[in-house]
Amino acid sequence: MDIEGTLLLPINYNEKTTNKKAGIYQISTLTEISDKPYFSDERYEKYAYPFIIGGDFMCVAKNKETGDNVLLRVENGHISEMLNSNKSIYFPVVSPDLNTIWYLQSEDNDNKTARITSLWKYNRINGMKEKLFDDRIDFSSGILVAPDESIILVQQSGKLDGHSEIIQISNIGEKKVLLSKAHFPSWYEKGKSILFKSGNQINVFILKSGETTSMGSDDQWWDYPPVVSPDKKHLAVVEYARIQFFGGERDHRLKVISIDGKVEHELTFLQNDGIKPWGINVFWLSN
Repeated sequence: MDIEGTLLLPINYNEKTTNKKAGIYQISTLTEISDKPYFSDERYEKYAYPFIIGGDFMCVAKNKETGDNVLLRVENGHISEMLNSNKSIYFPVVSPDLNTIWYLQSEDNDNKTARITSLWKYNRINGMKEKLFDDRIDFSSGILVAPDESIILVQQSGKLDGHSEIIQISNIGEKKVLLSKAHFPSWYEKGKSILFKSGNQINVFILKSGETTSMGSDDQWWDYPPVVSPDKKHLAVVEYARIQFFGGERDHRLKVISIDGKVEHELTFLQNDGIKPWGINVFWLSN
């Protein structure tokens, strides 16, 4: 199996039972997790969403002292908090100049009967946070920010058919449906094409032309959008592996599959082993 690059994976170990630090870990062989964390800091816990921009490492974590959920930036060994919130931060996207952060949050609706997912934009220059959209956003959607700063995400259907659709929201709030009966979008070629799933089919959608090409199929239900390998030949996919009822265990499985959906390798994480990768999201490092 010829797979380029390595994966960064947030693992929130139960430090009391495993004697291992929670943090971001590296999987270089796709057979085991590295012994030492790629990043960990004793001031933080509940790590998630690792990524790298311009050589700086970033991830979401929770500040143990303040209780804030934060987006961390590690620059030449110096750790800073780019975004703070008293609510969880999901799927953050940071602009190349580091001045704007888009992210999802869950919050109570007006009558407190349910929770909704909302899209937010944070301007680091003036410190302003702005809610952009909160209409039936699929929680496991993730968000893509196009070069024109329009946002691509998944909206749950308002119909009884239960289907979702991938929509694009312009920077003035106008909504356009890109793909019906579609979910789990991720960049295939950043800013130009989207990889998504429709039923069991894995497809690529070209933004400029609107053309869709089928790449293959995978019959498992993914938890989150896939992560495309640097060479565009493989996908890292997280899914629930098994659910055993009546007090049993709930597992997660990280799969690396070829672009046509063939399972190449998988790692299963048991929660009762002290590994808690819920909310898991990986980042693929180039060689």
